[in-house]
Amino acid sequence: MAVETNSWTDPDEIGREKTIEAQLHTVNRAELADLQGVGHSVYSEIDPLLIPEVLALISSRHGEGELFVALKSSIIGLFSRVDMKKCLQKQAAYHEARIADHEESIAYYRAMIDKHASIIAEQGAKIEELNARVASMGDSDEIVTQDMKTQNSKRRRVDG
Repeated sequence: MAVETNSWTDPDEIGREKTIEAQLHTVNRAELADLQGVGHSVYSEIDPLLIPEVLALISSRHGEGELFVALKSSIIGLFSRVDMKKCLQKQAAYHEARIADHEESIAYYRAMIDKHASIIAEQGAKIEELNARVASMGDSDEIVTQDMKTQNSKRRRVDG
C-alpha cells in the first residue's frame, strides 16, 4: 500500500497520491476501516457534488472494477442531489426554446414565401400586359416590314 514518492517534490501531489491509493481503493479502504474499527462508507463523508470527480479519479487510477464498487457505494448520494422537478423544468424550458427557434424560422420562411409570391404576381401581370400589347398589334409587324421593303426598292431622284 505504500506509494512511491521519492522522486516527487510537491507535498500536495504526494498527499493526493496517498489518498487516492489508500482511500479510493476498496481493498485498501476495507483494511484501513478494519484497523480503525470503522464500518461505514467513506462516500457518506464526501460532498455529493464532488462525487463525480472522485469517481473519475477512481476510474482512471483503479479501473472499472473499483469504479463499480465506488458507484454502488455512492449511488444514493448522487441521486439525493438530483432535484427531479428542477431537472424536468429545465428539460421543458430547453424544448420550449427549441420550439421558439423553429417558430421564428417558420415566420421567416413564410415572409420569404410571401415576398417571392408577390414578385411572381408582379412578373405575371407584366407578362399579361406585354402579351395584350402584342395581341393588339395584330399583323402590324408584317405591314411595317412590307412598307419598309417597298420604300427601299424605290429609287430616289436626285435633282441636280
